[in-house]
Amino acid sequence: MMFGSINSSGAIIDVTRHGEASDILLPNQIDRVQKVAVDIGGSLAKVVYLTSGPRSQGGRLHFAAFETDNVEKCVSFIRTLLDSPSDTSENEPVIMATGGGAHRFRDLLNKELGVEIRVEDEMESLTAGLNFLIREVADEVFTYSEDTMQFVDAAADMFPYMLVNIGSGVSILKVTGDDEFERISGTSLGGGTLWGLLNLLTGVRSFDAMLEMTKTGDNAKVDMMVGDIYGTNYGRIGLKASNIASSMGGVYRKTLDKHFDDSDVARSILYMVSNNIGQIAYLNAQLHGIRHIYFGGYFIRGHPLTMHTLSYAINFWSKGEMRALFLRHEGFLGATGAFFIGERAKPATPDVALGVAPDVSQTLNEDKAPDVRRTRGRTYSFTENFSIAGAIADDAIGSLGMLDREPSKLEPLAQLVNTAKCPYTPDTVDLTHEPRQQEYWISAMQRNTNGLLDLADSGALPGCSDPESRQRLSRFVSLYLTHLHKLQHRPLSYGAMSVRALLGLREQCLHEVGLEDIFAGVKKHETDEALNALPALLHEIDAMNECERPRVLLQNVLAGNMFDWGATQLRGALAEGSLDLDKARDQITWRPEFDNGADFVARIQQHTYSQAVVFVDNSGADVCLGVLPFVRFLLQQNTRVVLAANSRPALNDVTDRELVDIVRRARVIDPAFRTDMLSVCGTGSSGPCLDLRKLDARLVQTSQNADLVVIVGMGRAIHSNYYARFSCDSLKLAVFKNQMAADAASAHIYDALCKYERAVV
Repeated sequence: MMFGSINSSGAIIDVTRHGEASDILLPNQIDRVQKVAVDIGGSLAKVVYLTSGPRSQGGRLHFAAFETDNVEKCVSFIRTLLDSPSDTSENEPVIMATGGGAHRFRDLLNKELGVEIRVEDEMESLTAGLNFLIREVADEVFTYSEDTMQFVDAAADMFPYMLVNIGSGVSILKVTGDDEFERISGTSLGGGTLWGLLNLLTGVRSFDAMLEMTKTGDNAKVDMMVGDIYGTNYGRIGLKASNIASSMGGVYRKTLDKHFDDSDVARSILYMVSNNIGQIAYLNAQLHGIRHIYFGGYFIRGHPLTMHTLSYAINFWSKGEMRALFLRHEGFLGATGAFFIGERAKPATPDVALGVAPDVSQTLNEDKAPDVRRTRGRTYSFTENFSIAGAIADDAIGSLGMLDREPSKLEPLAQLVNTAKCPYTPDTVDLTHEPRQQEYWISAMQRNTNGLLDLADSGALPGCSDPESRQRLSRFVSLYLTHLHKLQHRPLSYGAMSVRALLGLREQCLHEVGLEDIFAGVKKHETDEALNALPALLHEIDAMNECERPRVLLQNVLAGNMFDWGATQLRGALAEGSLDLDKARDQITWRPEFDNGADFVARIQQHTYSQAVVFVDNSGADVCLGVLPFVRFLLQQNTRVVLAANSRPALNDVTDRELVDIVRRARVIDPAFRTDMLSVCGTGSSGPCLDLRKLDARLVQTSQNADLVVIVGMGRAIHSNYYARFSCDSLKLAVFKNQMAADAASAHIYDALCKYERAVV
């Protein structure tokens, strides 16, 4: 099975079953394979490999798996990877290997691959892989019970935890910190037990077929139940009639007259193995005082019945005090860990910092945006990309995307409050638990996506006018609509569903088919026009009295935010060019429930902020006629300002590189911008919304002394961060440009959001 094998079209995934890996070829592969790690267990061999190429400039992590009985197929696949276009560096490729098979098949790997095989400790690799996934991958950890999947943010309180790794056998590890672990127990009753017994009793050899049988089986036709003994519940000791008293104990009791088939046997053995592993895990957790119990290993494979049984066992024996925790990448812990253990010894190398200009004052006098380079080691993060997604098994409840390596480390904003008393959740509405909103937003995305083709046909998207770009756009529409169709039927396939997730997935699909910035021409045109209008606007603002000026500046920010090509209701007017700042201002309504801007005006007239970080939204009139005059006012008050913009394109949102150029041009227009108190940083984001837990570390460092956080735009301040609180004062500025978003907040369409909040004490 393979996830994320990309050909030159950028929109195809080749998923095969176990044993068919020889059919996996990469004839159109254009990404360079940089590194490979393999975890060869008793039953399965798992491969993790890193590529670099035009779609993922920082690198991309892929996942693949093969049956160990067909290890030659796995080796053939790795050879294919190594034969693909290689890294241009002089470094020889290295295979990081772990698991028992790394020793058993080392000679085969050396002979067939002809590269260095570096064997890593199996248990160290497992814990390193789990630590990485918990910290780096959103919605990686979840609980499962009664067909309910609930994602858990486990990164804040990781240690200590217990890892129950279920492969052919079971190893139980106690982990108290990074590189701090011990094997405290284990059992030979594992996945191999299930596979062996079912093969003996039913003749079935495929694990997939075995799990398929369990779906229709009835273990009560094979097991002896509590009800078979007592005729009813045994309430005094907490046993229900439906509890298993003896696994497979009912088949020899003639008086029970049980009739069964292979599917009933399969379900009984699955329960027997899973219940015993769950009980052993609970007893070890109780003995060592551990509350976090992770279940990993390819035995689980996202199989609902297996996870439900393990969850039931932990809940039953702990009397509800503990929960079983599962991982979407549970089969790849060892391979992932081996990959990153190898990274620890890797020397720091020059790396291009994409889309970042840490200080505008360093770049405005140059003829072009700087090529910012840094020498560093592992100072990067990963984000999951679902544009091409697979599943760990056919019936797995979740999907796996590729992991794109970001050029810099992603860290939380220093001023963000995220505590047990005041937890931070970026998404305003969890669509998973709001079926009506879920249906609305998926339908809205479908309409919006098809609307892009109409815009291209009308000439409103200059970047999509040539045949090749038009073809790419058609591929994007097909790819994204396929994902939306999948999410309609399985909403949790890609983690918790939210507007932020849907919008982010759209941008990932655009980038995947090679459409990096379809609104580039629109942004340039609108920005040129807005900058031409800026001098007259600044003159008009300067003519106002000091008491009136701050309020007008806030109104202009909101009016500028109406120039949003992501708002379907406004696309027609934007395409026609019939919307100007005055008309936009007239459309906005101000209601006291969402506008306490007067409090901010009163505060800023009496208090000078030391530093403000301003998260900007759209290019054109939004940033040029709305944000820049407001920033100019702050600078005139002797407030340092950090402008934070997307690191990669999304809709008509301005990027940090574009913003560097805009501010440089604004310096020519007005001397107030000619100061080293103004800087521009990339957020590390590439979507219309914003997760303040994952920002470019250089932005976090630059704005660490900010005592005012300003967030502009519907995506950043309404769809996300509406409830975000900060340890400093904050100002959220946006317009409700979507009816459903307005309804969710009890607002009206085109109501202004001008939300000023003092610091959380």
